[in-house]
Amino acid sequence: MLITIIAMIIALGYFFYPPKFAWLKLALKYLIGVFCAWAALLFAVPVVEDRFAHMTGLFILLLAGGLICADMLGSIGLWFVERVWGFLKKSPQLSGYLMEIWTALERMASRKVGALIILQRKQPLRPYMKGGMSFDAEIRSEILVPLFLTSSPVHDGALIVHKGRIQTVKGILPLASLSNLAPNFGTRHRAAIGITEKTDAIALVASEERGQISIAYRGCLVHIRDQEEFFKAMQWVLKGRNILKLKNARFIVTTKILNDLA
Repeated sequence: MLITIIAMIIALGYFFYPPKFAWLKLALKYLIGVFCAWAALLFAVPVVEDRFAHMTGLFILLLAGGLICADMLGSIGLWFVERVWGFLKKSPQLSGYLMEIWTALERMASRKVGALIILQRKQPLRPYMKGGMSFDAEIRSEILVPLFLTSSPVHDGALIVHKGRIQTVKGILPLASLSNLAPNFGTRHRAAIGITEKTDAIALVASEERGQISIAYRGCLVHIRDQEEFFKAMQWVLKGRNILKLKNARFIVTTKILNDLA
C-alpha cells in the first residue's frame, strides 16, 4: 500500500512538476523506454514470477523517483545559491569612487552647476569623442566640483572616468540624434544620451537649470532623487541590466530605444 501511494505521488509529480534541468527532460524518454520494455516482458512471458515483477517495478519506481527528486533538489540548491550569491556579491566599487561622484553631483546640483561625467566601461570612447585633454587624478569630490565651476578653463564638455581615475576633461561627445526629449533639455543631457546610444558607457549629469541629477545608459535617461536611488540605479546598470526594467524610475525614453523595443 505504501509503495502504491509513493508511486502515485511520483506519477503526479511527472504530470504537474515542470523540470528545471534539461537532463531530466532527456532522461524521460529513456525512462519511458525502460517502462515499455518491462511491460513488454510481462506480456510476452506467459508466467512471470511475482518476485521478478515486483523487483523490476520497484527499480523503475526508484529510478523515476530519484530523477525527479534530483531535479527538485537541484532547483532548490540553485535558487539558494543564487540568493546567497546575490546577497554576498558586492557591486563594483559602489562604496568607493561612486560615493565621491555622488557627493560631487549633489553639491553641484544644489548650486546649479552643470556637469557631465562619463564612466567608460568596455567600449572605448575616443572614436566618438572630439577634443578632450588628458587629465590623470583620483576621483574625489574636492577635485570634481572645481573642474566644473565656470571659473575653470575645462568646465565645458565631458569628464571621462576610466579604471577608477579621472582620465580626460573637456571632451566633446556626439549629441543624441533620435530622441523624444523635451526641447528645453540642454546639450549635456543630449550628449549623455548620445554617447550611451553608441557605447556601453554610463553618463552622469547635473543640470544647471533644474538642479537635477540624471543617469543615462543605453540611450535612456533616468532622473535621480536621492543617494539611495543613485546607488540602486548604478548597481542595476553596472550589472548590465536593462534600465527600462528598473522599478519606480523616472525616465525619459529616446526614440532609438522605442524603435529597438518595437
